Amino acid sequence: MMKQIQALLYFFAVDSRRTVTVFCSILLFCIMVLSVLGVAVADFMYIAITAPAYIFMVIFGFRTIQESLPFAIKRGVTRKSYHIAVGIFILLINFVMIAFLAGVQLLLNAVFQAANITNIRIIRPIGASTELKSILYSLPLDYAILLSAFAAGLLFGIIAYKFGFLGGAILGGIALIGITVSLTSPERLIDLITWMQDLAVLPAFGLVCAIAIVSYVISWIFIRTSISQPTA
Repeated sequence: MMKQIQALLYFFAVDSRRTVTVFCSILLFCIMVLSVLGVAVADFMYIAITAPAYIFMVIFGFRTIQESLPFAIKRGVTRKSYHIAVGIFILLINFVMIAFLAGVQLLLNAVFQAANITNIRIIRPIGASTELKSILYSLPLDYAILLSAFAAGLLFGIIAYKFGFLGGAILGGIALIGITVSLTSPERLIDLITWMQDLAVLPAFGLVCAIAIVSYVISWIFIRTSISQPTA
């Protein structure tokens, strides 16, 4: 099993290197363009660094299961080994991503301070400050959200793999309708957002990680009965 897990981790690393590099390059380019526009034409501007990464991780998780699971099964890798390898890969790739995001913000913070740029703010999950303490303080929650995003993409990917894109779309639509219905009351939505913002880092980290763990565990139910080719 260990050899299979090691081989899969190597495959994941090689296969994902180009995708992650392209995303990081595009994100850096967009941040540079927005920063220049913010200085040149905008009175005030907010730049979200982490939000694009959250979306990317959902897509990345979906892509990972869709492309690597058929490859692994055809080569005789056990589903248990595959699931464990994916779990380890999720933890590792999110460390890489969180280090990149923190580095980008620290660099931007240094440039903005050196150039005395005060009309640009970086949006963070916790706090609006760009001070080092605030950036480091929000890293655990950033990591947890990235973890949940990847796990959610992984879960949707295996559902779509097993039941076809139509089945995945139907299940995803049902989940979306359920979430929408549960948040139809503006007061309920405001209360939920306020409650989440009032949480300390560790409780928020635990809550979001719990969501990631549940998604990861549920994905095993579908992985263990998957076949080598997705159904139509």
